[in-house]
Amino acid sequence: MRQLKRIKILITAFTFTFAAGLSATEADDAIQQAKEAQKEAAELGYEWRDTGKIIKNAEAAAKEGKDKKAIELANIIIDQLPAVRKQAAIAKNAGPRF
Repeated sequence: MRQLKRIKILITAFTFTFAAGLSATEADDAIQQAKEAQKEAAELGYEWRDTGKIIKNAEAAAKEGKDKKAIELANIIIDQLPAVRKQAAIAKNAGPRF
């Protein structure tokens, strides 16, 4: 009976450790994608004002172990990229129309 209890404890500990590792990896991946989106926006010349601040907050959240929050913040930047692309495309044709 004791051995069965020990096995259950080990399985539970392994499961939590593995799940935490996946979450941290997902957060790191999301932050990396956000940085790539930031780089593309900067290359287009339309990086938005708070982009860098949001990425820093995502990195801080990940460092504190708040992976869900880090992913949410990184996804804000990733989700902004289509709007940045659209803004850059519209700006190409902008100008006075006489």
